[in-house]
Amino acid sequence: MPKSKKLTAKSLAKNWILWGIPVLFIAGSLMHFVYEWSGNSTIAGIFAPANESVWEHLKLTFWPMLIWWFVGYFIICKRNEMSAAQWFVPCAVSIVVCPLVIVSFYYTYTGSLGIQSLILDIFSLLLGLAAGQGLALHVYTYAKFKAISFYIAIAILILIAIAFTVFTFAPPQIPLFKDPLTGNYGI
Repeated sequence: MPKSKKLTAKSLAKNWILWGIPVLFIAGSLMHFVYEWSGNSTIAGIFAPANESVWEHLKLTFWPMLIWWFVGYFIICKRNEMSAAQWFVPCAVSIVVCPLVIVSFYYTYTGSLGIQSLILDIFSLLLGLAAGQGLALHVYTYAKFKAISFYIAIAILILIAIAFTVFTFAPPQIPLFKDPLTGNYGI
């Protein structure tokens, strides 16, 4: 592949990762209402928050991010002969970091500081997305990938998808999974 095409593909990928922040923020914000809009459909509950627990709200990032990165792979990487590892390792990094930042930030201002704020809840989504996508961009730009890293990244993504699905129906009885409004867990 000519060097100029590689540079173009690399800049397209970087732009895709960065554009993910506002696009995923909007998508995640809309996802908050999908379960209710669907008439409380069980299928929708797998992909959108089925209650007001912190865990369920992490679906606002996971599914849109997964779709965003897969679409990016087919639009950018497949067309430009980039390796799957070069794309999916940063994807896994972003998808793991984002909820960790959201949960850490949320429990800092609610648990440690005793603040209840819808604005901070919404900001935590933006903060998590920015941290996840930002770190993914760094990994994409500077990391060297081996074939095994692709398989590890895919395994991580599959395990997270399974966890979101299983815990929608059978969540652990711990505060992360408890709906603060109803006291219920899961669907």
